[in-house]
Amino acid sequence: MDTTTSTDGTGASGSQPAKKNTRGPCRQLKTAKVTRVTNSRISIGYDERHRAAPTAELHSSLAHDIGHVVRTHCPMQWKSWRVMPDEIKAEVRGQLSTNYNLEDLDEESLTYVNRLFAERYKQWKSDLHHHFQAYDDPQVALQEGCPKELEGREDSWEWLCAHFQAPEFANKAQVNKGNRKKKTLLHHSGSRPFSYRMDARRREGSKFPEIDVFGDVYVRPGNELAESLHTTMVERSQLVLQESASQLPPETPIESVAPPQDAGFQILTETLDQTLGRRPGTYCRGMGNARRREPRPRSSARSSSQVTALTAEVATLRSQMSEMATLRSQMS
Repeated sequence: MDTTTSTDGTGASGSQPAKKNTRGPCRQLKTAKVTRVTNSRISIGYDERHRAAPTAELHSSLAHDIGHVVRTHCPMQWKSWRVMPDEIKAEVRGQLSTNYNLEDLDEESLTYVNRLFAERYKQWKSDLHHHFQAYDDPQVALQEGCPKELEGREDSWEWLCAHFQAPEFANKAQVNKGNRKKKTLLHHSGSRPFSYRMDARRREGSKFPEIDVFGDVYVRPGNELAESLHTTMVERSQLVLQESASQLPPETPIESVAPPQDAGFQILTETLDQTLGRRPGTYCRGMGNARRREPRPRSSARSSSQVTALTAEVATLRSQMSEMATLRSQMS
C-alpha cells in the first residue's frame, strides 16, 4: 500500500470509520524536488532483468507517485485498470508528466508503467472496499462515507458502493479472502521487486543472495514454516560451501570459497518444492518475479520426438530385413 488515508480504521459501533493517527499521503513532493534541482523531468527506463526500472530508487519513486495519482485523479468506475478506456488511461497517466518524461516511451516501458497503474488501482479499490465494509448499513456508507480523496468525485463513490454490493463482486471477494487464508508463505517485501533486494545482498558480499532474501522477506517471529524452510536452506548452503572448500588448498579461508553458480537458486527451489510441491509453469516460489524456471518439455513435444525416433528405428529395421532377404535369395 502506498499511503495510509482517512479510509482506514473502524469506530467502536462499526457504523462509521474512526481515523487513525497515521502518516499523511504521498504527494509527489520528493520527485518534484528532484525535478527542480535538476531542471529536467525524470526519464522512465526499463530493465529486463528486474522487469522494472533500472534502479530500486526509481521504481520506488514511480510506484509511490502513481499511487498518489490514482488516489487523487483516477476515476474509480471500472472493475480494473485493464478494462478502463484507453483515453481515460492516457489522461490519468498524463498527471505524471509534470515530473516524468512520458514522451516516446517504448513498448516495454509503457507496459511497465501500465502494470504499476493496474497494481495501484487494484490496491486503492481494495482500500475503498475495506472503508465501505466499515459501515453496517450500505446506505449510510453511500450517503456519509465518501472518503476525502473522492470529494468532488462523488460519482466514483456512488459507482463503487453499487459495485461492492453486486453479487459477482461479493462472491469473488469471499473466494479471495478464503484463498488468502490458505497461503502458506506470506512475504513482507512491499512493492519492491525481489531482484533489487538480491542485488543489494550481492553488493554486501552474499554468497547465496536468494536464500538471504528469503530470510529477509518471509521469516518473521512466529512463522514456524518460513523459519524451518530458511534453516534448511542455510544448512544446505553450508554443506555446498564445505564441498567447494574441499576442492581447494586446506589453508583457503571460508570467506574466499565461492559456491557453484546458481547454487542458492537450486537450494531454494528444491527446498520449497520438496516441502510445498512444485507449482505448475515457470513461476518460482520465494523468488517473486526475479527469476523464472526453464519450462518443462511439453508432453506433446516429447511424444513427437518419440514418434520420430521410433519411425527412424522402424525404417532401419526394414532396411536391414530387406538386405537379409536379398542375401538369402543370392545364397539360394
